[in-house]
Amino acid sequence: MNTLADHYFSSVLDYLQNQGLDSQTVLDAINFNEYSNKSAHQLASRITLVSYNTLLDYAQQTLNEPLFGFKLGQHIRTADFGILGYLIESSDNLASAIQALLNYDSLVADIGKAQFKQQDGTAVIRWLPHSNCNTHVVLRNMTAWVSVIRQLINSELSPSSVSFTFNWPQEQKATLIKWFGCTIQTGTKYNQITFPSSYLALPFKTDNASINFALKQVSEQQLSSFKSQQHLSEKIIHLLMAKIDLQECTLIRTANALNITPRTLQRKLKQEHTSFLILLEQERKRRVTLWIGKLSLTDLAFTLGFKDQSSFNRAFKRWFNCSPKSYFKNSSESPQ
Repeated sequence: MNTLADHYFSSVLDYLQNQGLDSQTVLDAINFNEYSNKSAHQLASRITLVSYNTLLDYAQQTLNEPLFGFKLGQHIRTADFGILGYLIESSDNLASAIQALLNYDSLVADIGKAQFKQQDGTAVIRWLPHSNCNTHVVLRNMTAWVSVIRQLINSELSPSSVSFTFNWPQEQKATLIKWFGCTIQTGTKYNQITFPSSYLALPFKTDNASINFALKQVSEQQLSSFKSQQHLSEKIIHLLMAKIDLQECTLIRTANALNITPRTLQRKLKQEHTSFLILLEQERKRRVTLWIGKLSLTDLAFTLGFKDQSSFNRAFKRWFNCSPKSYFKNSSESPQ
């Protein structure tokens, strides 16, 4: 089950309270009762992605704000990220802050996977959200990253471009362009922020090496404890999401990556009422909705790890009750 830290959830309630909404009224409205189910001795309370999605959807509808996740991200504070926020804040530059994000992001929210790459003077930070993350979850994360960096380096700093897998009407897109201060691409393959590699060396205003070292030790301890509590299925989902493609993605290879035997992997997944094939199919389906129309059907089938086109077509029919060509045609004709 995908989760996030309760302080990250609570920061949304704090924002809504500043907008005039009573926290308890909001929790009652979304039928939230997870706090009462948490044990006081737990390392950190975790809130389900379902509750997080429900909270953001409720807020968007109540405030009549179609870009609610974006508004939320603009008001983020490093404290909202808990220890990760303080670790980022005590980094000496953007490069070390990004490394902290890659290493410890799941301490805040285990709902996606962050990736980073550099090429030809350009840096890209990419976020692969869990398939059940709604638009506002993605908007909040992407906006929050830029907002926090502006707080720590320069309020006028802007990326080169920002890409979203979602689409918005032109008026809303114009709002995003104005705030991010760069080109906004929608309906893309990935959610990602592109910026000059030179930004990586920009110093932070609040660097503190000794505090940073101490926070890393605490973060390592918390991350180790959190991972030990994770379901095996969650670990496999993250492994699959992190792969560039799903070629050669087998049960045996996955078991080896987790340092357990294939039989043990199958047994533990059965206890969690799932299987490796189910998890693999979920990841394939998630990528289809992102990539169809951006890759040829042949390349898409190959990237998803199917042996041939007919196998892909059968799976697609099972997922969407239509052929890939029909799905793409209907999507192209739908208003954006």
